[in-house]
Amino acid sequence: MNHIKRRDVLKIGALAATGLGFPAILRAQSKEIVILGLWDQTGAFADVGPLNDRGMRMALEERDMKILAGRSSTSRATAARRPAPPPGARKRRWTPKARSSSSARGPRRCARGIEVAKRKKVVHLFSGGTEDISGSRCHRYSFQWAASPYTAAKTVVDNFMKANPKAKRWHLLVADYAFGWSVEKYIKEVGKTHGIEFVGADRHPLGEREFSNYVQKAAANKPDVVVMINFGGDAVAGAREIFNFGLTPKLPLIMSWSSGVEELVQLAPEIRDNLWVGTNFYYTADTPVAKSFVKSYQARFKLPPGYAPSAAYSMTRMLLAGFDKASRMMCRPW
Repeated sequence: MNHIKRRDVLKIGALAATGLGFPAILRAQSKEIVILGLWDQTGAFADVGPLNDRGMRMALEERDMKILAGRSSTSRATAARRPAPPPGARKRRWTPKARSSSSARGPRRCARGIEVAKRKKVVHLFSGGTEDISGSRCHRYSFQWAASPYTAAKTVVDNFMKANPKAKRWHLLVADYAFGWSVEKYIKEVGKTHGIEFVGADRHPLGEREFSNYVQKAAANKPDVVVMINFGGDAVAGAREIFNFGLTPKLPLIMSWSSGVEELVQLAPEIRDNLWVGTNFYYTADTPVAKSFVKSYQARFKLPPGYAPSAAYSMTRMLLAGFDKASRMMCRPW
């Protein structure tokens, strides 16, 4: 049987600490597998990082795994120790490439993480909306949990146009980085099939909090609908400014890729009027696992889970399920 060695885990941990901004927290013993979750604590996704952490911890705690935690100035890392298979299981062998696993939120940080995973040949899970990571940079060790940008765009556009077939003039407000570019590309592509005219598209930097100029330009274009392609604090700030200017609720506002509950609770009820939201998870999902997770999360945090904690929970749970399956079969070296 192929056991993980202490020195190998420490090497992987040292590389992660150097290349990704991980705190130096890895102290793995022999026959242990380290899983890392790297979450934003500052910037535009500062409100999302702690929610990712919640989801991952819940998945780990279901397995009674030991959780280690550390913090740097810009990120939080959650590490867990998973025991290796029992020595007596001669037909069970861990694939050497799956010795350390990580999940991350935030395209720029993930772009670095996916390259580290490729070099070190370790499993990497990600949930986000950039086709750069799920497309050109994708490799055999990388897995994407969230819907693709095309799927997200098509779902939002098709469903909105089904309910509002005359709303053909669209103004886009786009976060100016890989995620925004990818979703914008496919909203325009799918929009053509519905005869949508894109009367304007403004791009804003990640972490923008002053949207008055963008909203004035949107109003001048006299759109039938305003679409935001951003996330987290950017989406909340944009929705508030659009409402304060008086565009909504007269005009519908689409949040094309939202964290769901966590963004909605930050908006006053009147801002949520005529608001259309696309999200990768909603707490009414009718599956046994989703129901169980929602029930546990609500009991613990007094609020339904949105996309962020659900993505982290799902990725971690899937990874652990993969470990279970690998321990019951021979794993062919890659």
